Amino acid sequence: MSAKKSRFDGLDVAAMTSHLKRTMLGFKLANVYDGSALGVNSSASGGGNDKAARGVYMFKLADPSSGPAAVPVDASKDDVKSDGGENKEGDNVTSAKSSNAAADSKRVMLLIESGVRFHPTTHYSQSSSGSSSMPSNFAMKLRKHLRNLRLENVTQLGNLDRVVDFRFGSGNYAHHLLLELYAQGNIILTDGEYRILALLRTHEYEVKNESDGGGVDNGDEVKVRVGNVYPVTFATTLSMEKGGAGDDTEVSNDNDETNEKGDADVETTASKGIVAMNSSEAYNWAKAELVAVHEKALIMNAKQPNDNGGGQGKKGGKKKGGGGKKKTMDDSVALKALLLKPTSGVYHYGPSLIEHCIRSAGLDPVVKLKHDNIDYTLPEASWEDLITSLREEGSRVIENLTSGESGGFILYKPKANDNDEKKKDENNSLLPSNVANTNPHSDKTLLEFQPHLLQQHKEQQCLKYSTFAVATDEFFSHLSSQKVSHRADAAEAAARERLAKIQADQQRRVDGLVKEQERWREGAQLVEAHAEDIDRALGVINSALETGMDWEALEQLVSVEQANENPIALLIHALKLDKDEVVMALPDIDDWDDSDPDSLPPIHHVAVSIKDSAYGNARTMFAQYRASKEKEEKTMEASTVALKAAEAKAKQQLAEAQKQKQRVQVMPQRKVYWFEKFAWFITSDNYLVVAGKDA
Repeated sequence: MSAKKSRFDGLDVAAMTSHLKRTMLGFKLANVYDGSALGVNSSASGGGNDKAARGVYMFKLADPSSGPAAVPVDASKDDVKSDGGENKEGDNVTSAKSSNAAADSKRVMLLIESGVRFHPTTHYSQSSSGSSSMPSNFAMKLRKHLRNLRLENVTQLGNLDRVVDFRFGSGNYAHHLLLELYAQGNIILTDGEYRILALLRTHEYEVKNESDGGGVDNGDEVKVRVGNVYPVTFATTLSMEKGGAGDDTEVSNDNDETNEKGDADVETTASKGIVAMNSSEAYNWAKAELVAVHEKALIMNAKQPNDNGGGQGKKGGKKKGGGGKKKTMDDSVALKALLLKPTSGVYHYGPSLIEHCIRSAGLDPVVKLKHDNIDYTLPEASWEDLITSLREEGSRVIENLTSGESGGFILYKPKANDNDEKKKDENNSLLPSNVANTNPHSDKTLLEFQPHLLQQHKEQQCLKYSTFAVATDEFFSHLSSQKVSHRADAAEAAARERLAKIQADQQRRVDGLVKEQERWREGAQLVEAHAEDIDRALGVINSALETGMDWEALEQLVSVEQANENPIALLIHALKLDKDEVVMALPDIDDWDDSDPDSLPPIHHVAVSIKDSAYGNARTMFAQYRASKEKEEKTMEASTVALKAAEAKAKQQLAEAQKQKQRVQVMPQRKVYWFEKFAWFITSDNYLVVAGKDA
């Protein structure tokens, strides 16, 4: 089971933007790295190649006001003494610890992934800035224009839109880094006037013919490419209700240079959204929307019979007609989908917050509404509670995300631990003893990361973190390892399955040889036991053939004698004269329980050659038995060798799968202490001793 949520939504952007404003404004950009250079891969893939990390960039930021500070040797130690003769615990060490704690808090690595996420991170490889890999062209562009500039502001454009504006520098040195987290995503570098200097991908915005007073009039499309001004209004356009239902007009938000000051505050509700309506107006709006959907469905469904030559009505259209027939359009709309329509005025809340508000009002978010059932499915009286919930709960959650730190949460599902898993663990003897799973979340399947526990999350198990940034960093750091873990588990299962198939095939061959041995041995013993009767039967058949009797006539003769209950003829089961064989029906007297007078001895069909005597046939069968036994021994030897080779290969594959799980796990970055560049050690008295390398 994979994660249900793997990218930021509008609420996540609002929470993370608020966190960065409180913790990182004023930090100076020291450098920019590609994600692959620091071992950070794209969340969309579980691999470790550079192609997988395309669109992931790391921004190394530091507070220029925090100077170099001493660093404690070990946070777990109570005291660290100086190199002098006196104990400086109360002065030097304490000040060093506090100074280092402040210095650590003023250095941060900001991860930005196009179309997916942005957050501070501590999960990257130890190579850090010392990596010798060549940065990408886009990373070099970012270094050229942004390095040594301060992060002045972080703004979420639009009305809870998934577009973030990072402003570096001020005045003539101002630059904007715009992160788009919708569709395929994009990262755009612009100057202070939003003229594009570099970007990951070019795309176009279509311009509607209707003029709204603030649109672009020169052409039918707006191109996002180097040299053009970034169309902020198009990237953050909201469709609001104007006039009646279905009459959508684009309304632009003026988020230009006012975003630099961070004072642009967008209203969270439309002037004519349902939060500003009473229950009667909201009910009428919903009914009008449902009528519009019903009319559209009638038009779409009316075209279906023309394509398939018949079928009337929606039900008939679904059940009748030839192959390849399109499905009819359903005219029902879920309540959650209805509120996500642009004319609702609250669609910018996003699916999660809207579902939270619906559940808080005591309603079902997936209830199906139609124009002819809304009167009893969601009557006018129910809209009052829904409007109140949208107004109060929506505002409360948004205010909680943007005004203060509400913590962070990771929703997870425990992995199954049934008998099959226990058996799987018992079979892990194939793995080397030094292979261990160090992933702290190996027993969980991470599902979602959330800045706020909503109503629909109350019943789910979750991990709570101090900040949303920490929760997001933890989630994405384990997301790629979770995907690789699933693939490794599949590889382990395939290796075990191949080994089981080989074992079953070898066992089947051995069992077949054993059965063949038993058949030859039992046949030979029965022929010896009935040697006289068999010789008589073979003598009669050979005599008839020597006189030139036809095969069919001979079979008829045997049938007549069997009808006369001739004991010799009754031993003949079938004639296979084309193979010079006769199948004899021989009773096994040794296995017969003669205590029951009504029981009959078991009958075995044994094929004997008409060119040999009974004892000659028995000798041949015993020879076949001995040959089969020798073949069984050779097969067992070959099977042992094959099984050892298969187990060795399976062991190698399982170990490789386990190592793959370990390699993808990127542990939090440890701070390199200032004294690690020298020769150093800690004495038994907890003194730090530092010496020059060339001393």
